[in-house]
Amino acid sequence: MVTPLWPRLIATTTHALASGTLQPIGTQPTLITEHDVPFLIRTLDTLKRKDDAQRRLQQAGNTQRNPFLPWDPALWLCNLSPSHHALLNKFNVIDHHLLIVTRDFESQLSPLNYNDFHALALCLQQIDGLGFYNGGPFAGASQPHKHLQLIPLPMTPCAELPFSPLLARLQGDQPQPCPGLLFNHRALALPAELFNDPQQTADRLLFYHQQLQATLNLNPNNAAEKKPAFNLLITRRWMLLVPRHQESIIGISLNALAFSGAVLLRNKAQLAELKRYGLMRGLMDVC
Repeated sequence: MVTPLWPRLIATTTHALASGTLQPIGTQPTLITEHDVPFLIRTLDTLKRKDDAQRRLQQAGNTQRNPFLPWDPALWLCNLSPSHHALLNKFNVIDHHLLIVTRDFESQLSPLNYNDFHALALCLQQIDGLGFYNGGPFAGASQPHKHLQLIPLPMTPCAELPFSPLLARLQGDQPQPCPGLLFNHRALALPAELFNDPQQTADRLLFYHQQLQATLNLNPNNAAEKKPAFNLLITRRWMLLVPRHQESIIGISLNALAFSGAVLLRNKAQLAELKRYGLMRGLMDVC
């Protein structure tokens, strides 16, 4: 049994903040509704802190170094399994942002496997959260070392995620488009009892993931330079897979969280530009 995660996550966060190792990026949230679809937009907080936040974002996206080998001991939570351990995200925008990292180097372009889903299932069994994966640079991956991510829910006071009311309409565990989400994707509802046994859960999650890949004609066994880019999002209630062909629109990077309805922007000018362009149109254009 893995160490109880939530108390360990709180304690490690407290110590890492006190030591200055954990360096949160402050943002201002804005809720926007576009054609009855809600979005949560975060822009970097206050002019005084923007330069520092920009620097932290640049460090977080630096692919010239591997932040996971060696990892910072102050950010380490526990070993989840022989293949994965849990770390805090050093430059977190959302509180208690957890990284699920392979202990040995694996490429972020390599297919997700049983070990990946087993580690994720252990976390989701203990923390009601959103697990997500940025499959390659075109999908918003900023680091080449394989890692999944998890944020606790709810994200907003009104709903666990902006798109949760739409995803709650999914019927059954067969791949299907979600009504109201106009970007290219397939999703399915997960059985309520799925997370009772992490080992069986991992098998089932891998099976569902492969079903969604097949439905979208994403072949993970292509040569490395041709591997399909994708975003995967998972809660205890549903799984969503999004194929990608570009990383950004109008200079705005979009990772997996964008397909839950949450977008990070650098300034209010980007917010105005994205509202003119159209938020759903932006998601459609990168898929």
